[in-house]
Amino acid sequence: MAKLVAALLLLLVAMGPACAVVPAARDDVAAPLEQFRQEFAKVRANNAPLSVADRNYQLFADVLRRVLAEHVKPSEPPVLIAKAITGLEKKKAEEPGADERRLTEAALDSMLSSLDPYSSFLDAEHFRYMREQTQGEFGGLGIEVTMDDDSGLVRVVSPIDGSPAARAGLRAGDLIADIDNEPVKGLNLRDAVARMRGPVGTSVDLTLRRPSAHVPVRVSLTRAVVKIQPVRYRLEGDVAYIRIAAFNQQTTHALDEAVEDMRRQANGRLAGAVVDLRNNPGGLLDQAVSVADRFLEGVDIVAVRGRDPAENRHYTGTPGDLMAGLPIVVLVNSGSASASEIVAGALQDHSRALLFGVRTYGKGSVQTISSLSGDVGIRLTTARYFRPSGALVDCFGISPNLEIRPAMPVTGPPGSPPPEEIHADPAACDPHAPPPPAPRAWKMEELCPEVALSPVNPEDDRPLNCAVAAIRTRLIGTLIGRK
Repeated sequence: MAKLVAALLLLLVAMGPACAVVPAARDDVAAPLEQFRQEFAKVRANNAPLSVADRNYQLFADVLRRVLAEHVKPSEPPVLIAKAITGLEKKKAEEPGADERRLTEAALDSMLSSLDPYSSFLDAEHFRYMREQTQGEFGGLGIEVTMDDDSGLVRVVSPIDGSPAARAGLRAGDLIADIDNEPVKGLNLRDAVARMRGPVGTSVDLTLRRPSAHVPVRVSLTRAVVKIQPVRYRLEGDVAYIRIAAFNQQTTHALDEAVEDMRRQANGRLAGAVVDLRNNPGGLLDQAVSVADRFLEGVDIVAVRGRDPAENRHYTGTPGDLMAGLPIVVLVNSGSASASEIVAGALQDHSRALLFGVRTYGKGSVQTISSLSGDVGIRLTTARYFRPSGALVDCFGISPNLEIRPAMPVTGPPGSPPPEEIHADPAACDPHAPPPPAPRAWKMEELCPEVALSPVNPEDDRPLNCAVAAIRTRLIGTLIGRK
């Protein structure tokens, strides 16, 4: 199963130097840290243990204590140390000349990545990259990826709108087998992503395994500065179409401007809105809450619960509805993850919108990004989020009210088959969590009969067409609010 390590996840960003974190019993880590010092000595040129004053040792100890105090699931220090030593030894075998900083970072990356699919160590390059993404602009291919454990390859979650990856026709479900003719198998996700990144204007060749193709697909992409335009919009007659591609620092402001512009274009006579969250991998928590609040009154939007009950948070909206009570349809698919699921879940739970599409990814955890000494940081899963109904999103995702698949992918050239569905890795889930109740469901013949009965055109966006038709016939308005 795939492990989502998308470019944008649900993030709580703590970019300043974080406070020291100490577990309840410091003695619990003394012996494991000593074991790490001794094992590190075996890969050093002088075979001497790290000094406790060594900056590499202090970095490792700081991260270990953070994990023990903050990670959403309790961990045993000896288990974490064993994972760190595995990464240390592997790095030394692969790069005999690696310096002590690189060895330390390899140990940390191995330890953190063993916690769950989303936690990781962020070296200087990746830490800068993450900050750029939350601000809405970065260099690269514009692609969210995951590690596919079954094949050992990198799986595409979704390309970012308007990016080199989107223009080249990459699709959700594609498996990246080679990067510049070098095999991906055997690499970890971090190294594979590093190979795909590079100076703006340079090119990279990818060999893809595509489920619908009998032979490998080769594409060449030119790296570019990817400016994430979080909101795009247009009028579909008297229906507002709002495409939210990501939740970055500009999303809510862009949404406000989009609705104001379309209301002006329609002379204040909008019939409703379609909010398109397909292939939106998430982003900033505060932006997800703010976007949901734009369509809701002062109601609960999401609850975030971590290890420490004192740190649990409930996020509630404010009075006022941007669409003034007009009917809303939210489009989702398996590429809708994290922050997208917060918005979709809140609108569905409060009967403010109906969801059209297929079940969302099921990524219901929060990652906190913290800066450490120097210019590095960690991304650590610190909490899970729950819908207003109390349902857990992790692994279950959010099921639509109307299941409808596209005749073609949202991204990709005309005539392409629908993308493969991907969902969260069960290994990252709580096996004891109760599944959410199924939402009330309808069929296309009930909500958009003319679309259901019309011949399927590969170039048509059937979920969107159905949503617009249902809004125009005022069916959505009569159904929203019914239990």
